[in-house]
Amino acid sequence: MPHINVESFNIPVMPFKKDGIEFLWYAKNIDHPDEGLIGVQVGSVPFLLQVKPKNATVLIKTEKVSRPSPNTLVKKALQALIETAKPKVLFSNISNIEQAKLKEPLPFLKEIGEFDADLLPKKPIWVEVGFGSGRHLLHQAKEHPDVHLIGLEIHRPSLEQVMRRIDLEGLENVWVVDYDARLFMELLPSDSIERLFVHFPVPWDKKPHRRVISDAFLDESMRVLNPGGTLELRTDSENYFKYAMEVFAKPKNVKLTLEKNLEGAVRSKYEDRWLRMNKNIYEIHVESLEASPDKVFEGSFSFPGDLSISELYAKKPSKAWVKPDCFAHVERFYAINEKEGLIRVALGSVERPEHKYILIHGEKTVYYPQNPVKTATNLRAHKILLEWMNCQA
Repeated sequence: MPHINVESFNIPVMPFKKDGIEFLWYAKNIDHPDEGLIGVQVGSVPFLLQVKPKNATVLIKTEKVSRPSPNTLVKKALQALIETAKPKVLFSNISNIEQAKLKEPLPFLKEIGEFDADLLPKKPIWVEVGFGSGRHLLHQAKEHPDVHLIGLEIHRPSLEQVMRRIDLEGLENVWVVDYDARLFMELLPSDSIERLFVHFPVPWDKKPHRRVISDAFLDESMRVLNPGGTLELRTDSENYFKYAMEVFAKPKNVKLTLEKNLEGAVRSKYEDRWLRMNKNIYEIHVESLEASPDKVFEGSFSFPGDLSISELYAKKPSKAWVKPDCFAHVERFYAINEKEGLIRVALGSVERPEHKYILIHGEKTVYYPQNPVKTATNLRAHKILLEWMNCQA
């Protein structure tokens, strides 16, 4: 990821604007005052730069919770910052910045905080979980122009590579989303998806709770798939195959189809390698058999009341709230001034929490860089945070 090391760093007076990039405020870590966050805005894209000591130097990089795409945004912001502050740069990996054009957000990259299922195209929708190199995703998009593909991927280099391919090839029937598929499924309307691909997921033999396939994922898959729609799993792992078959066989009414070592629509580079190793390739199809009721989300992630970062820090909780159906953890506090600042929190499911900041700025308190995903679990966790703040939901 783009970053620079400097000998020392004096925070410039903020706010200021340079080369179309707004530097809004600096927030100091209350517990570790030599660390802090810089609020940055490029067009409609907000993100944070992190300033922290590293050995005898200072490291400046993007903060991962707010990390934007493409990386050019971060490179431009770092360049503008060091040109303004003029520190002695010891290391930088933002070379060729002069040639890097600051593009408008690509139309096929859908930020999760702005994802609106009501804007899904009126055509068959196929979803691929963890598209990796993108061979299968792009192949299906080119072979089926009448279908709209949504690709989910949390590995940023893979996502960036596939976005370049989509741009170069001029594909207009693909969206890519940088988000955990297990959470993303809850954003989709019932009976809205025709095909769902999960190809060669990480087996997680030592951490099975991290697997994509689970009872909850299957329930959501059957909800979003229209009757006759299919969930397709391909894996080279015998352990994962056996585990998935146990999960898929649990529902009372289910139609399963198993194939072994049959040619897929397109091979990934990993599949080529596994076939050379004479490994078995398992493919399981789970068909949705009935229509599902609409899913309704009731509630909001708002913060009523006049909040103060110093007052909230004074009652900083000593431990996380772990409930049977949700989880919330107040992690770090950053102060812009006596009243304004940020709180880093984790919330949602214990097994797959979301990390967000709560930004108290001006007269508003909001989640930053965007609201959590609209799930019942996240809403329950949000209400826990409101109770801690002595706010009413």
